[in-house]
Amino acid sequence: MARMTAQDIVTEVRLHLGGETTETISDNQILRWVNRTYVDLASAYEFHELETSASLTLPAGDSEPEIAGVTDILDIISITNTTDKMLMYPWTRWQYDRATQGNAASITGPPIYWFESGVESGLTSITLYPTPAVATAVTVVYRKVPTELVLTPAADVTSSVLSEPWDEVLILLAVSRGWRALGDDDKSYKAKLSANDASKIAEQSSFTASYVPMTPGSVVGRALRNG
Repeated sequence: MARMTAQDIVTEVRLHLGGETTETISDNQILRWVNRTYVDLASAYEFHELETSASLTLPAGDSEPEIAGVTDILDIISITNTTDKMLMYPWTRWQYDRATQGNAASITGPPIYWFESGVESGLTSITLYPTPAVATAVTVVYRKVPTELVLTPAADVTSSVLSEPWDEVLILLAVSRGWRALGDDDKSYKAKLSANDASKIAEQSSFTASYVPMTPGSVVGRALRNG
């Protein structure tokens, strides 16, 4: 069976919304709901399909460098210091502040710890400890923001990269968003309940029964779990 295309998904969402005409809701509006939901799902679950990596060199003396040239980071999984051949450890701002006591620049050496410290102009910044004494090569493994689905042309991204059972979850959560936009909270809630049921089936296709990786505190994760 062929994968559902973005047009198939839009058509399915429209049917769930009672067959609203394109004069009432355009295909592009439904596609926006679908793409927002796509990112929500990517944020809620740790999908291996979205994992990738980037190699770069961090400058000496900069304790808070940007990950230059990478604009699609959803969340960082790991960072390996390839210059010193060691896996770096994730840290928190509190641990960093406790260690540096406001004097990070004076503590230099091979960076061992890291945490995500912000996003500016689409680039993610990380804070390092110790501050690199020399230029340091690293490999960053991360989950990327899924590429937006498009209706045309076929050469672009017209299908989700997630396994097929997630198409149904994507559709139903987009339907929930659509009903909410149309002012029908009751139907929106019922669509979310249906998405919750569909997600349990989809989880079995992507994850082992004992491990369903969901981002703690995720709005979508809570929505799927709590209905």
